[in-house]
Order: sequence, then C-alpha cells, then structure tokens
Amino acid sequence: MKSSLVKVFFVLVLLFHFVPQYNQSVKAAYSFEGKVTATILNVRAKATVSSSVIGKLKKGQVVTVSAQQKGWSKITTGKTTGWVSSTYLTPVTWTGYVTATSLNVRKVPNGSIITKVPVNTAVTVEGKDGSWLKVYIPSKKSRGWVSASYVSKKKQAAPPKSLGTFYVTADILNVRASAATSSKVVGKVLKGEAVEVHSQKGNWSSITAAKGLKGWVSSSYIDKKKPVDDKEAVTVKETRITLKENSNIRKGPGTNFGVIALEKAGTSLVKTGESKDWIKVKTSKGKEGWVAGWLVASPNSGLKGKVIVIDAGHGGYDNGTSGKIHKEKTLNLKTAQELKTLLQKSGAKVVMTRSNDQYLSLNQRVNISHAQKADAFISIHYNAYSSTSSGIITFYYNNSKDGRLAQSIHNGLLVQTGMRNLGAKYGNYHVLRTNKQPSVLLELGFLSNPNEERHVGTADYQRKAARGIYEGLNQYFLK
Repeated sequence: MKSSLVKVFFVLVLLFHFVPQYNQSVKAAYSFEGKVTATILNVRAKATVSSSVIGKLKKGQVVTVSAQQKGWSKITTGKTTGWVSSTYLTPVTWTGYVTATSLNVRKVPNGSIITKVPVNTAVTVEGKDGSWLKVYIPSKKSRGWVSASYVSKKKQAAPPKSLGTFYVTADILNVRASAATSSKVVGKVLKGEAVEVHSQKGNWSSITAAKGLKGWVSSSYIDKKKPVDDKEAVTVKETRITLKENSNIRKGPGTNFGVIALEKAGTSLVKTGESKDWIKVKTSKGKEGWVAGWLVASPNSGLKGKVIVIDAGHGGYDNGTSGKIHKEKTLNLKTAQELKTLLQKSGAKVVMTRSNDQYLSLNQRVNISHAQKADAFISIHYNAYSSTSSGIITFYYNNSKDGRLAQSIHNGLLVQTGMRNLGAKYGNYHVLRTNKQPSVLLELGFLSNPNEERHVGTADYQRKAARGIYEGLNQYFLK
C-alpha cells in the first residue's frame, strides 16, 4: 500500500513539471510604450522579486511593453528584455491626426468597422500591433483600431482658399512650378479640363488640377465658362457672303430704299434671304438689310484650289520677341493654325512652313514658297518696341507683286480685330525680298505693351486675326 502511494505521488510530480502552465503569463494583445516613474527601477529576468536583476532603468526612461502578468510588465529597451513592476510605469501616448478623407475605425485589427472619422480628426494613440494603431477618439469618446498608414503626428494643412472652378481653353496648357515662363513644367492640362484656382499673381493663376497636380498656369488660357466640346457642339450652318467692294446696306431690295449702313470690301455677312438680284443680310452689328447681288461673292469662291503657304515666324531656339507672358514663336504658330483651319474649310491647299516648335532658316521658308508655287505666302509675326506701342502693320517688298495682297489682308485684319491701323507699307525682309511669289509679312500686335500682349494672347483675338487674314485673302482672289 505504501509503495502504491509513492508511485501516485511520483506521477503527480511529473505532471506538475511537464504540463504547460498557461496561466503563468498573459501576453499583451499589442505593444505600447511606458515611462519609468521610479528613481531607479530594477529589470529582472523573471516576473518575481526573487529573480535576478539584469538591468536598471532611470526615471523618465521610455520602454516598450510587450506583455503583462500579475503586476509585472515585460519590457524591451535597447538590447535588454526583462520584467519590471507595472507600478512604476505609466503609459506613454501621442496625438495623431487622420490623413484619409474618411478613416475606418475597427473593433480589432482587420475586424468589423465601429465608426468612421474624417480627415484631421485628432486621435490619442495608445498602442501598436504591426501596422495597426490602438486609438482613443476624444470627439467620439470611443476606442478602436486604425491603419497606421493614415495617421500622422502632423496635422494636415488646411486646403487653400479657392477663387472657383475654371476651365482650360488651350488645347494643351503647361503647369509650371512658379509664376514664370522660365519655370519648370511640372505637368500639363488639356482643353476643357476643370482646375481649382487658389490665387492670382499678375497674369498667372495658382491651380490644383485632377489627381492633385498643383502649380501655376497662364490666366489667359483658363476661363469661368466651360468651352464647348467640338464633338458635342451643335453645328448651325450659316450661308455667308463676302463683299467684293465697299457696299451700301439698304432698307429694302432696291436702290430706291434708304441706306442703313456702309460695309467695307472684304466684310463677311450672314445671308438671311434674297429677292431677284438683291440679297438680305445681317450685319456684324446685328442689323438686317439688303445688298445688291452683283456686289457680293460666295465666301469660299476666291480661295478654292489656291495654294497658301503659311509661315509661322521664328521657332525652335529662335523665340523671336517675348512679352511678360508670351513668346512670339508660340503666338505665331497659334495664329497660323487657326488660319490653316479656316482656309482648308474653304477648299484652299494649305502648306505650313512649320507645324511645331522647330527652327527653319529664312532661305528654307522661301524655298517652300517656291517649291509649292504659292498663290500667296503669309509670314505671321508679333511686334515689340515700347510699352505703349500698339497696332497692326502689314509689310510688302514689291508693290506691283505684293501691294494689293498686303492691302487686302490689312483691311481684313482691321475689320475683324478693330486694332489700331499702322498701315500696309514697304518692308525689306528676306522672306519678302527673295520671294518670287506674292508675299506679305504681318505684325499682329505689340508684345512689349503689357495690355496689348494680354489682348492678343487670348483665344478670341487669335480667332479674329485668323478670320481677318482669311477674309483679306478671299477678297484678294475675288478681284
């Protein structure tokens, strides 16, 4: 009997040593930081006062707590890991700010959502588990877990004030790092794209575009009104006529009716009706009247089949002149492209000396005119002199070859743009002097005049200038 009791006792001893003691240590579900409050705090090998001291902590020292059990905390500091009395540690928290637009707060990491908080909400960070933070949200008086990726110690800057939404009017508009044409291009925005304008400086606007693109753009190429998409625009067909010479617009279809307006040769009018040899028209000022049919021509009749060489001056490393906003070479090409569209619609064959930002010598430009046997060579430029200079000049070299072309285009420009008339005059320029084909060189405004520069850089002026050249060319070929 005594032997049996000894055997039972021996088995119980073995079980006591080899069965895991699960309740001896409770691992924390997350780690957090604690600050030492004792003057000197012993770090022990095990969670008991009888365990050996393996290190000491000073008051104010911060440690990472990874587990707790029965008044003891397992800490790590540097290369030392051990146990300290929880009585002498106080939790260390920090204030974070939500960076997401709307941040999910979960019951446990990757668990169910218990609430959401907006950007810049202040949270008290109490601990960490991998990529998750345990937080207390004072504004909601609740605790939960959030992704550490969307919490920052720095509060997000308030969004910049807005002057409203504007729309890009240029086909492609550069966004620059600062308000200067020499500044680095940080991105591009396309025609019709909405941008938020925050401030304006001179002729520059600070904007935010799609996908957070920020920078400066020229104010000349943005507008409050959204441009109509060419694909969505409803095309309204108008029948237009062009005056072959200065003509009276009368109250009725006959010379016995009174004159209500005098329109200049080359003017394009909307045809609204007809009666025998008279055509009813609407003037540029919206008045309706009648003009004799023998004084008008179809607007396209003069240009169909004609070879027009359009020379956008300068290009590549040759900027031409420059204003505070625009480079001449860029405006030259914009006007040339507007003119090209009008001429092609009229049935003319259009040849561009350059269609992009490339350099061509003066001889190369003239050679294109000769090779194409141009019916007219149009060299487009913008001017510079003083800050008060203003107006349009049309130059020709040989009066017998070029004079009538120059005067016709000059008249068309004045009618369409309303710019100051500086005349059609002799100019000793290489592209005119060496050109065997009828040729003119146009100076369409002064970039040295800040007010005129802003005006001629607008899309509206570009269209009017192109229309003026077009009307002048048509009038030239009608005679």
